[in-house]
Amino acid sequence: MKTNRGDVVRVLFPNSDLRTSKRRPALVIQSDQLKSGLAQTIVAMITSNLVSANNPSRVLVMKASSEGQQAGLRLDSVIWTL
Repeated sequence: MKTNRGDVVRVLFPNSDLRTSKRRPALVIQSDQLKSGLAQTIVAMITSNLVSANNPSRVLVMKASSEGQQAGLRLDSVIWTL
């Protein structure tokens, strides 16, 4: 699958029990020019759980914002950078 930086994709993330998983949205944060020679894509998890929105390592994106509309968000969301 060809992706570009800024794309929102669905990725299989483990649940907190570390036994089950679920496809969740993620933001592609890797440079488009990265030529590592490895088949990898670096992503940041996106969640609609806004409890962690005040953490300095998280980015709040509101559904009604231009960024939220462009990404096709259905809910206000938080991007986890850590």
